[in-house]
Amino acid sequence: MGDETRIHSSNLELNGETFTIEVFSSASGRFFAKTCLGEGDVIITDGSTPHDVLKKHEDLLPLAVGTREITQSYLGLPVRGRRLRA
Repeated sequence: MGDETRIHSSNLELNGETFTIEVFSSASGRFFAKTCLGEGDVIITDGSTPHDVLKKHEDLLPLAVGTREITQSYLGLPVRGRRLRA
């Protein structure tokens, strides 16, 4: 990223796994939320207010996690372990 400031951090539990959501403010006045789903696998959403971006991220995160689990299963890859994702 670049010149951003973290303004919020919270956890969301999905199917026994806890994911950390971090919300940042950019120098341009935009906001974005970020969650690491695995090594080199990050989901980022953006928005115009911290509340909007957090809500959007919380709504999209279950879909992103579920899609990755289905893909891993289909490809015969090991599914991630149950642990905290920062």
